Amino acid sequence: MTGHLLSDQQRKRLEEYIQTANDLQSKRAQLILLYDDGWMTYKAAEQAGFSRSQARYWKHQFLLNGFDIFPGLMESDVQAESVELGEVTPPEEEILTPSKGSEDIPGQGGLPFPPILARPGILPQDPLAEAGRKIWLFQFAQMIAKEGPTRLGEDIEDLHEMRVATRRMRTAYDIFQNTFKPKIIKRQLRGLRATGRALGRVRDMDVLIEKLTAYANTQDELVQRGLEPLLLAWNVERETSRQELLNYLGSKDYFLFKNEFNYFVQTPGYGSLVVSPDSLKPNLVCEVVPALIYQRLGAVRAYDSILNNASDLQLHALRIEFKKLRYAVEYFKEVLSTEASEVIQDLKVMQDHLGDFHDAVVACSLITAFLKEWEKGQSDRQLIDRQNPENIVSYLAYLHAERHRLLVTLPQAWAHFNRSEFRANIATAVSVL
Repeated sequence: MTGHLLSDQQRKRLEEYIQTANDLQSKRAQLILLYDDGWMTYKAAEQAGFSRSQARYWKHQFLLNGFDIFPGLMESDVQAESVELGEVTPPEEEILTPSKGSEDIPGQGGLPFPPILARPGILPQDPLAEAGRKIWLFQFAQMIAKEGPTRLGEDIEDLHEMRVATRRMRTAYDIFQNTFKPKIIKRQLRGLRATGRALGRVRDMDVLIEKLTAYANTQDELVQRGLEPLLLAWNVERETSRQELLNYLGSKDYFLFKNEFNYFVQTPGYGSLVVSPDSLKPNLVCEVVPALIYQRLGAVRAYDSILNNASDLQLHALRIEFKKLRYAVEYFKEVLSTEASEVIQDLKVMQDHLGDFHDAVVACSLITAFLKEWEKGQSDRQLIDRQNPENIVSYLAYLHAERHRLLVTLPQAWAHFNRSEFRANIATAVSVL
């Protein structure tokens, strides 16, 4: 950006706004003023107290929305004297347009993205394909709502929620794929997978960093300093993954996927297979869902015989089966009885237990690899300059102990899940269909 973004009147009003705005709003105003002065992004971001990605985000939002990004400051208060914001083109940003050869892909006509919905709105008599479309629409609205905050990166929970919405949509594919034309549904899945991978890499690092930080906060200052090399390495990896995520969210591939998927979820009948009125194959929610839920329950309970001797990989697979069962109940919760809420809570407890175990396994593996590289790096230093990895080794030992604790308490957690009350609740939940 090369300056001349603001008129004299607009600039004066922003300078006044800084005096009364809160810290975050003041930083945004300062950033826009710096851009108007001709500062480059890296310098403006540092001066205003933003990361480069945050600075680019707020610049782009200002170019799109003008003074609406400043609460309490209306555009009418700062009418431009010579510059119209709508005519400003950000030179550092690619303007995304459909690529050549995309003319046959619907969804590029500007259909507005859906707002957050209170519920999917599924009915017992819905065809399975349209129930799936409602579920995807509900979760897609959640994903879109979290895209902007995820780009900004002020709260890691925004990215987490965007990822969860994407993951729920991917998991739903297993249920509904056979009710849509393969070419169309596979194209949607490719986009969901790409989005999930980009979000997942950052989220995985967030979890590792969050748990390491929580552990460090329980230790004295000396131990905390000893953990800094690991924390630094993970933060570098996190920032690399975040930049890759931002590149993906700004890519033409994501633009095309998002717009086509928007059309897909908001156009009843699009891409769904025609079901003959004479077909005897179950096709309605009320016909399919009870068997579907019990099928997924059976996939979970199949692990009962191997639970005590299960490998880490088998327990990871069990966690995925729990996730599929829980999501299936959640997808159709509004057509099930109230017992569905208790079923979901029991499944969440078990899923969290297995999730914490998996996180510990992954962290142990990554720290072990880090220590091997650490040793290589230390061998090139003089003896007096070598750092002691003792505190990192201690954290590794702590994670191994946590992994063991979760493993030995797993049978108890399983027994609670597998009790007769749970089975009665799930039976009652589906009995209303």
